[in-house]
Amino acid sequence: MSLDVIHDHFSGIMNKKIDSLITKPVLIDPSSTVSHIISALSQNDSFDAFCMEKQAALCVNTRDLLLGKDIANMKVRPFLHAISSLRKGDSVEKAVNILAHNRIRAVPVVENDDIVGVIRAKDILKLISELDNKWIKANHVFTPNPVVIDKNVPLSTARKIMSNKRLDHLPVVDGDKVLQVLTSYHLLQTIIPPERVGKKDIGSKMIHKMESRVGNLGTNRMANCVPHSDLSDVVDSMLHADTTFCLVILRDSLQGIITYRDILNLLTTKVTSRIPLFVVGMPKEDNANIITEKFTKTLDKLQKVYSDVQEARVHVKKLHGTGSRFNYEVSTTIITPHQRFMFSRTGFDLSKVFDEISGRIMRLLAKRAKKRYRLSIRKLSR
Repeated sequence: MSLDVIHDHFSGIMNKKIDSLITKPVLIDPSSTVSHIISALSQNDSFDAFCMEKQAALCVNTRDLLLGKDIANMKVRPFLHAISSLRKGDSVEKAVNILAHNRIRAVPVVENDDIVGVIRAKDILKLISELDNKWIKANHVFTPNPVVIDKNVPLSTARKIMSNKRLDHLPVVDGDKVLQVLTSYHLLQTIIPPERVGKKDIGSKMIHKMESRVGNLGTNRMANCVPHSDLSDVVDSMLHADTTFCLVILRDSLQGIITYRDILNLLTTKVTSRIPLFVVGMPKEDNANIITEKFTKTLDKLQKVYSDVQEARVHVKKLHGTGSRFNYEVSTTIITPHQRFMFSRTGFDLSKVFDEISGRIMRLLAKRAKKRYRLSIRKLSR
């Protein structure tokens, strides 16, 4: 399935202004406790919360808060991290890049140094649902072989898996059967201190909870499809069930999972280059233009040796970190008619990560060039 065709299909959405999509944000005080923030997220049925500090937009989400330990006394400040924001008149394309890069579900809209609203991934999905997407199939979108957890495993293990792998959805299984899906939101509910409990008892009660079995914790409100279901059906089922995921099942066997992020990854930014290049989640900061320009030069060199290269795709996402220092993951796929070359690197310096991937591509070029040279020598020796 050509990324060029997909890009053209969604170009109307990407060029749309965000103004009509702005909704109410969940605003917090950076001096609040973690338990207070969890309660605020629960009451507003929200994944993300925001605040402004020193003219910078800060964000925290349920996945971040799973790392909290002493939530009865711990402040939320260590979990807050700076995030790019939007302004009225910005495009959906900019919103999608921020959502994909930060792996969040809402982007703050700032006006006069105040957060006046958010753009939600869910509302962008509603725009996608208005198009005819029947030619895009689930098996082109889904994440295959998702991590699952047995119903008899303790909640502490589920929390560890979600924290280490940065997951928001964990299907709970009994054998091969999916019973429900545990989300970061459900896990947070288990670690909220119960009301009218003394501080000395909070820690012991939380430990007791986390050592209990996963059991039936999670949601059984599950959208599902088969690998050849079309994207229109997938999006409609997710919106109808008001869920953030869709399970891909074939003959009662779990094949994969589709989340908001998987669908938004279809909304790419096209970069001008000799080889069609599509980028998802590239931040506007961190010398992004220089990084992209250097990478397109590498692709130009690639095409001189691999003349059948059709297109390339880059996915940039921010993982975890502290303060202003974050770990980045960059995944690159280069497509030819007969083969796909995939490269992936992580690191704290985005420019260095791209340089490492470019280095791997250049080594691939050298290997191909060397092979062609040997073939020509054999031909001459006849």
